[in-house]
Amino acid sequence: MDFSGSDSFDNETFDHTACNEEVEGVSFYKCTFQNVDFQSARLVDCAFDECRFVQCNLSLMEIVGSLFTWVKFTDCKMVGVDWSGTGGFLSASYSGCIMRNNVFADMNLSQYKFLSCDLREAQFSNVRLKSAVFDECELGQCQFHQADLSYANFATSRNYYMNAETNTLKKTVFSLPEAVSLLANLDIVLE
Repeated sequence: MDFSGSDSFDNETFDHTACNEEVEGVSFYKCTFQNVDFQSARLVDCAFDECRFVQCNLSLMEIVGSLFTWVKFTDCKMVGVDWSGTGGFLSASYSGCIMRNNVFADMNLSQYKFLSCDLREAQFSNVRLKSAVFDECELGQCQFHQADLSYANFATSRNYYMNAETNTLKKTVFSLPEAVSLLANLDIVLE
C-alpha cells in the first residue's frame, strides 16, 4: 500500500493489504487496519490517533519519531518491535497479541493493559508500569529492569520473573505458585 498520495487519512479502513516500505509524515485519525501486513515497514514521524489494528502483522516494524495515541491492537503479530522509537508518546492497549522480543525503554506505561498477550523475551527497561495489568499473559524470559511495577497486576499471568532489588514492587499483585519465582535472586533454599 502506498500512503505517499496523502499526508493524512481520517476514518478510513485498510483491509488485506501490505505496507513493507517507509511511510513518512503521514497522520491517521480513527482509521482501522484489518489484516494489514506492516512487516519490516519503517514508520517515520507518523501519527496514529484513535486507530485500531486488528489481525495485522507488525513484526520487525521500525518506529522513528512516530506517535501512537489511544490505539488498540487486537490479535496482532508484533515480533521484535522497539516501541522506544515513539519517544515516549505511546498510549495503547493490547489484546491477544504476539509481542515476543518487544522493547519498551524509558517510557511511562502506567495503567496499560496487556490482555492474553505473548510477551516472551520482551524487555521493559527504565519504564513506569504503575497500575498496569498483565491479564493471562505469557511472560517467559521477559526482562524487567529498573521498572516501577507499583500496583501492577500479574495475578493471572505466568512464567514471570522480576528482581525485587532492581524493580519497584510496591503493592504489586501476584498469585501462587508463580510468585515463588520472585525468590530466585535471593540465594535461598526452598524446601
